[in-house]
Amino acid sequence: MKPLKTSETRIIKRSQISLNPYNPKRHTEERVKQQKKNLQTIGYLGGITWNELSGNLIDGHRRIQAMDLYYKYDGTPETDYDIKVEVVQLDPKQEKEQMTYMALGNTRADLELVARYFPEIDANAAGIDDAYLKELSTFVTIADPTTEIATLDIDDILPAPKEEVIIEETEETTAELTPEEKKAKVKAAKEAVREQSIERVRNESAYITLSFSDYATKAEFCEIVGIDPDSAFCKGEEVMAHIE
Repeated sequence: MKPLKTSETRIIKRSQISLNPYNPKRHTEERVKQQKKNLQTIGYLGGITWNELSGNLIDGHRRIQAMDLYYKYDGTPETDYDIKVEVVQLDPKQEKEQMTYMALGNTRADLELVARYFPEIDANAAGIDDAYLKELSTFVTIADPTTEIATLDIDDILPAPKEEVIIEETEETTAELTPEEKKAKVKAAKEAVREQSIERVRNESAYITLSFSDYATKAEFCEIVGIDPDSAFCKGEEVMAHIE
């Protein structure tokens, strides 16, 4: 059997690498900072793909951006650093094709499986944000894989609130409270923080997407609800106001 063509592992300078202007992936500042934290905890595990012919990255933009933060890279020789890359030689067409393949071909995570071992990991260290937490809340963490999947309690999914539970000093609290009364006050304060966390997660999904078979149908709908047919976004409250 003919061996597969393989990339070459090489250590090059950061200054040799250009962030690809055609990269379809969009990495938020929060995600880049999260990647930096992961690199500081675990280290750089490799896997960055670099096209020697163009100098452009094919894959690994978020890791490069995170390492730039770590090394305080600003493009000058003083801040340049070594990095291990997988070197390929691709023409411009192949470069765009491979970059798109890597971006669109990313495997969807098995969230049911993640939910099973969720209690064993640190959600922040694993890069699990509010959107993933909401999806994970539809599964239950179980030790026995034969157990039927149920709904996971939101308390098991939401991250521990960062806010401190503060009991305001009043005449009532300055007086001697019974242990039961103190426990009830702390419980009420924690419940308030919990409700805020739940509301924040719910608000993340406060949107709906409509699609139409053609522009004419979209325009007809927009005319009915009184919005611009060329708009890509519209506040739901505006649509509701016209319906009412």
